[in-house]
Amino acid sequence: MDLIQILIVISLLVVSVSVAVCTYYIITLIIELKKTIIKTTSILDDTHLITSSVAKPVSSFSDFLMGFKNGFKLFNTFFDKDRK
Repeated sequence: MDLIQILIVISLLVVSVSVAVCTYYIITLIIELKKTIIKTTSILDDTHLITSSVAKPVSSFSDFLMGFKNGFKLFNTFFDKDRK
């Protein structure tokens, strides 16, 4: 074999090994990304569940306060101090 052929074979081997290592790294990265997305989705689902369970009592309390306010207004219209 000629020196040029030996250099071409060595360079092809180096490039092939580099491509194989990069491919393995990219596949590993994609697998880890998939795991991260699944965990993030689970966290977001839990967060939605928590916020909705907190929002319901707050909304009920707000409705209670609005009803109390409206009832107090009605009470004040019947017993107005200026109408003596």
